Amino acid sequence: MSSHYAHRFRRKLALVPVVSWVRHRGIHLLTVGRYTYTSDQRFQAIHSPQNEDWTLQIRYPQIRDSGYYECQVSTTPPIGHAMVLTVVEPITTIIGGPDMFINKGSTMNLTCIIKHSPEPPPLIYWTHDSKLRIENLKQGST
Repeated sequence: MSSHYAHRFRRKLALVPVVSWVRHRGIHLLTVGRYTYTSDQRFQAIHSPQNEDWTLQIRYPQIRDSGYYECQVSTTPPIGHAMVLTVVEPITTIIGGPDMFINKGSTMNLTCIIKHSPEPPPLIYWTHDSKLRIENLKQGST
Protein backbone atom coordinates (compact mmCIF):
# COMPACT_ATOMS: atom_id res chain seq x y z
CA MET A 1 0.00 0.00 0.00
CA SER A 2 1.34 3.40 -0.90
CA SER A 3 2.42 5.71 1.89
CA HIS A 4 1.13 8.82 0.12
CA TYR A 5 -1.98 9.90 -1.71
CA ALA A 6 -2.06 13.03 -3.82
CA HIS A 7 -4.88 14.52 -5.87
CA ARG A 8 -4.07 17.22 -8.40
CA PHE A 9 -6.31 20.02 -9.67
CA ARG A 10 -5.28 22.04 -12.73
CA ARG A 11 -6.91 25.30 -13.79
CA LYS A 12 -5.66 28.34 -15.70
CA LEU A 13 -5.86 31.26 -13.33
CA ALA A 14 -5.70 34.79 -14.78
CA LEU A 15 -5.29 36.75 -11.55
CA VAL A 16 -3.98 35.27 -8.35
CA PRO A 17 -7.01 33.61 -6.77
CA VAL A 18 -6.48 31.37 -3.78
CA VAL A 19 -6.91 27.60 -3.98
CA SER A 20 -8.28 25.83 -0.89
CA TRP A 21 -8.79 22.18 -0.07
CA VAL A 22 -11.81 21.18 2.04
CA ARG A 23 -12.77 17.80 3.48
CA HIS A 24 -16.57 17.54 3.47
CA ARG A 25 -16.76 15.37 6.59
CA GLY A 26 -17.43 18.08 9.15
CA ILE A 27 -16.69 20.79 6.52
CA HIS A 28 -13.04 20.79 7.53
CA LEU A 29 -10.80 23.44 5.94
CA LEU A 30 -7.50 21.70 5.21
CA THR A 31 -5.45 24.25 3.28
CA VAL A 32 -5.64 27.78 1.87
CA GLY A 33 -2.98 28.47 -0.69
CA ARG A 34 0.11 26.66 0.52
CA TYR A 35 -0.82 27.15 4.18
CA THR A 36 -2.18 24.21 6.15
CA TYR A 37 -5.09 24.89 8.54
CA THR A 38 -5.49 21.45 10.05
CA SER A 39 -3.55 20.14 13.02
CA ASP A 40 -3.10 16.84 11.17
CA GLN A 41 0.38 17.25 9.72
CA ARG A 42 -0.16 14.48 7.16
CA PHE A 43 -2.04 17.02 4.99
CA GLN A 44 -0.12 19.46 2.80
CA ALA A 45 -0.92 21.63 -0.22
CA ILE A 46 1.76 21.64 -2.89
CA HIS A 47 1.99 24.20 -5.69
CA SER A 48 4.78 24.73 -8.14
CA PRO A 49 4.99 28.25 -9.65
CA GLN A 50 6.07 26.67 -12.98
CA ASN A 51 2.70 25.01 -13.56
CA GLU A 52 -0.96 25.35 -12.63
CA ASP A 53 -1.21 22.25 -10.45
CA TRP A 54 -2.40 22.42 -6.86
CA THR A 55 -1.89 19.11 -5.11
CA LEU A 56 -3.34 17.95 -1.81
CA GLN A 57 -0.93 15.42 -0.37
CA ILE A 58 -1.98 13.07 2.42
CA ARG A 59 0.95 11.22 3.93
CA TYR A 60 0.22 7.72 5.24
CA PRO A 61 -3.50 7.70 4.33
CA GLN A 62 -5.81 5.82 6.68
CA ILE A 63 -9.29 4.34 6.27
CA ARG A 64 -10.74 7.31 8.19
CA ASP A 65 -9.41 9.65 5.48
CA SER A 66 -11.96 8.24 3.01
CA GLY A 67 -14.67 10.65 1.91
CA TYR A 68 -15.45 13.71 -0.19
CA TYR A 69 -12.76 16.34 -0.79
CA GLU A 70 -13.10 19.57 -2.73
CA CYS A 71 -10.65 21.94 -4.32
CA GLN A 72 -12.11 25.46 -4.23
CA VAL A 73 -10.82 28.45 -6.20
CA SER A 74 -11.60 31.96 -4.93
CA THR A 75 -12.86 33.41 -8.20
CA THR A 76 -16.11 35.21 -8.99
CA PRO A 77 -18.13 33.05 -9.24
CA PRO A 78 -16.23 30.51 -7.10
CA ILE A 79 -15.01 27.33 -8.76
CA GLY A 80 -15.12 23.98 -7.00
CA HIS A 81 -14.08 20.51 -8.01
CA ALA A 82 -15.14 17.63 -5.73
CA MET A 83 -13.82 14.09 -5.69
CA VAL A 84 -14.25 10.96 -3.59
CA LEU A 85 -11.25 9.32 -1.94
CA THR A 86 -11.53 5.70 -0.87
CA VAL A 87 -8.65 4.36 1.19
CA VAL A 88 -8.50 0.57 1.12
CA GLU A 89 -6.57 -1.82 3.31
CA PRO A 90 -5.28 -4.96 1.60
CA ILE A 91 -6.34 -8.33 3.01
CA THR A 92 -4.08 -11.37 2.73
CA THR A 93 -4.99 -15.04 2.96
CA ILE A 94 -3.04 -18.22 2.36
CA ILE A 95 -4.86 -20.84 0.31
CA GLY A 96 -5.46 -23.98 2.34
CA GLY A 97 -6.24 -22.50 5.70
CA PRO A 98 -4.22 -21.88 8.83
CA ASP A 99 -3.14 -25.54 9.30
CA MET A 100 -1.74 -27.83 6.61
CA PHE A 101 -0.34 -31.37 6.93
CA ILE A 102 2.03 -33.01 4.43
CA ASN A 103 4.23 -36.09 4.36
CA LYS A 104 7.91 -35.68 5.24
CA GLY A 105 9.97 -35.01 2.12
CA SER A 106 6.94 -33.89 0.07
CA THR A 107 6.82 -30.71 -1.97
CA MET A 108 4.48 -28.01 -0.76
CA ASN A 109 3.36 -24.82 -2.49
CA LEU A 110 2.00 -21.91 -0.46
CA THR A 111 -0.09 -19.33 -2.28
CA CYS A 112 -0.75 -15.91 -0.76
CA ILE A 113 -3.81 -14.08 -2.10
CA ILE A 114 -3.85 -10.29 -1.73
CA LYS A 115 -7.25 -8.60 -2.11
CA HIS A 116 -8.24 -4.92 -2.16
CA SER A 117 -4.79 -3.65 -3.11
CA PRO A 118 -4.88 -0.72 -5.56
CA GLU A 119 -1.41 -1.68 -6.82
CA PRO A 120 0.78 -4.79 -6.57
CA PRO A 121 2.95 -4.82 -3.45
CA PRO A 122 6.63 -4.11 -4.18
CA LEU A 123 7.70 -7.03 -1.93
CA ILE A 124 6.12 -10.07 -0.33
CA TYR A 125 7.77 -11.45 2.80
CA TRP A 126 7.31 -15.07 3.85
CA THR A 127 8.09 -15.89 7.47
CA HIS A 128 8.30 -19.12 9.45
CA ASP A 129 8.27 -19.01 13.25
CA SER A 130 8.67 -15.21 13.07
CA LYS A 131 11.86 -15.50 10.99
CA LEU A 132 12.16 -14.13 7.45
CA ARG A 133 12.50 -17.03 5.01
CA ILE A 134 11.78 -15.70 1.53
CA GLU A 135 11.58 -12.23 0.04
CA ASN A 136 9.45 -12.54 -3.08
CA LEU A 137 10.11 -9.86 -5.72
CA LYS A 138 8.18 -11.28 -8.67
CA GLN A 139 4.56 -10.26 -9.12
CA GLY A 140 2.27 -13.26 -9.12
CA SER A 141 4.85 -15.51 -7.42
CA THR A 142 3.92 -17.99 -4.74
